[in-house]
This record gives sequence, C-alpha cells and structure tokens, in this order.
Amino acid sequence: MRTEPYRVALEDLISIDTALNANMEYISLVLNEAIPLEDSELEVIESYLQHQYNVPIYNYTHEQLLEQKYADQGGTKLKGILLTIEKYKQSVDPNEMTLEVSKYRANEGAIALEMILTYQEGQWGISDYVSERES
Repeated sequence: MRTEPYRVALEDLISIDTALNANMEYISLVLNEAIPLEDSELEVIESYLQHQYNVPIYNYTHEQLLEQKYADQGGTKLKGILLTIEKYKQSVDPNEMTLEVSKYRANEGAIALEMILTYQEGQWGISDYVSERES
C-alpha cells in the first residue's frame, strides 16, 4: 500500500520527543504539494492517526492553527502537534525512499528529520534518520 511508508514515518516522528505530545488536543497534518499521495490515501493515514491517538485530525498550517485559535493565549504554544511531510525523494531502489518530516508544538519544541525508509521482509521501516534540527 502506498500509504504505508508515510504512516510508518509519521508514527515514528510522533514517538520521538513524546513530551511534545503531552495533553495534545489534535494533530494537524500538512503535506507539501510534491508528496505523491491521493486525497483518498491521505484519508487512510488521517483515519489511522485519529484512531491511534483519539484526537481530531486537521490539515491546518501553523498560521491557520493560530488563526483558528488552536494555540494558547499568547500563540506561542500549539494545543496539539503539527506534523509536516516536507519532501519526498524516491531512491533508484524502489524499496527505499527518503522523507523530510517535522513535528512542531512550540518554538522550543520542534524536531525536523530526514528519514530513510526501506521495504524489507514485506514491510516498511525506518532504516536511518538524520536529525536536521531539534529545539
């Protein structure tokens, strides 16, 4: 299934620095236009996340979250987490891809990673990742 490597990457991203997940009221998922997923495939991922974490799933950017009042009073900390898939690079090997992903909660709570995913023994997994920035 084409959604599987993205689901695996997002699941891994959420599991990193779990302090950012504390009392999260929602997950907002934003994909760069270059990410090759159909709307129906995105819905599969959103449904999984909603079921797994029992919070609403939005597709709001940081600015939209602030406009919708999904941040604290000062607007410095989101009430949930913002997950972004920034870039996708397909390897020459069809069983390997690289995704640039980020998780944001506040200026002092953000992570950006480049994940290398590989398909082995019938499933996608993270084979390596490089922390680009963490705060």
